[in-house]
Amino acid sequence: MKRFLNTLLILSFLGLPACAKASNDLVLSIDGQETIITKAIYQEIEELVNVNDEKDYDLPLEYLFYQYDGRVVDEIDILQGESLTTFQWKEIADSAFWRDVSKLEINGEEYMVDSINIRPDGFDEPVEHSIMDIAPLTAEALGISFGEKESGFSVPSGSVEHVVWFFLDGFGYEQFQAAEKDGLIPNLSTIGEFHTAYTVYPPKTSTATAALLSGLDSRQNGVWATGIRNLTVPGIIDAVVDSGMKVLIVEGSSTPFNYPAAEVTLSGDRDGDGSTDDNVFRNAQTAIAEGIPSLFLVHFHGIDNVGHTYGPFSQEWESKVSEVDAMVEQLIEQLPEKTLVVIFPDHGMHSVVEDSELGNHGNLILDDMGIYIILFQK
Repeated sequence: MKRFLNTLLILSFLGLPACAKASNDLVLSIDGQETIITKAIYQEIEELVNVNDEKDYDLPLEYLFYQYDGRVVDEIDILQGESLTTFQWKEIADSAFWRDVSKLEINGEEYMVDSINIRPDGFDEPVEHSIMDIAPLTAEALGISFGEKESGFSVPSGSVEHVVWFFLDGFGYEQFQAAEKDGLIPNLSTIGEFHTAYTVYPPKTSTATAALLSGLDSRQNGVWATGIRNLTVPGIIDAVVDSGMKVLIVEGSSTPFNYPAAEVTLSGDRDGDGSTDDNVFRNAQTAIAEGIPSLFLVHFHGIDNVGHTYGPFSQEWESKVSEVDAMVEQLIEQLPEKTLVVIFPDHGMHSVVEDSELGNHGNLILDDMGIYIILFQK
């Protein structure tokens, strides 16, 4: 049966319109939608991603997939002549590189391919939201202008004086579901409206923050890769400040992105306990007591940090998740009335077995790309 199905798949590839594909082009098929990838397309994506021309850069194959809306990948089939090879994407994502239009490297082995077929993965139900909806939502809640995109959320007009973002670094959808099942997040799992969503590729803090602030995808806001810390398009912070309002951000020991128009409080690990979350919590409490501005961002880094070191779902990770849940609960209790609370992660995380870490993120898999947005109004 497997050989029969493979034969059918090969025949479907061979049945592609020959006139549309040059000999060195690549056919990319995502959920039945076919695209001819040319040398010019390869060069365009490579130039966008490789922001440092002096560096020898490995171009992950995922950039090609994401460019054509491959958000979450389950399996890929590569066709070389009449030879078909299938890969589980989660097993090869970190070692799959795009070397030229039809030249791939997977697990150190080179492949000259005619076609790639992608079988997508993702949420069971259609997903309407992404991290890019948070900026327009904030603008709508505060009654200010920001771009042309609508958030898709319903916010009562005139009922919000403050918007508070709780940024839970690395605590994605899959991690949230596991924590809820184990009873680790009694506050987060019961508060407000829960909306499934996607982050952007690559699912890293800097790229996700750029999408968060700009309301635009990494393909539109210019931040395609880590190492870029400035927006080249308008951001929600500028829109809030230009409207005569203020923005305060409480961060850990450093900022993942530049916030030139906002007031930033760096918390650091003042007590030397290996985490900035307790100091972020105290600084946030102080800010609330003194009166928060129109937009207030509180960024907890601990779940991501512990996940990298000990792995997601480890005992240490579970303890940190419970701690952050309790901190968010206390901060929400102290917030003033007419506050819209927005709780979200930048990305998720998957387990790895490496010398330096047991958790990582950055791939087109649901563990990394699946997030959520929780809305609660006081």
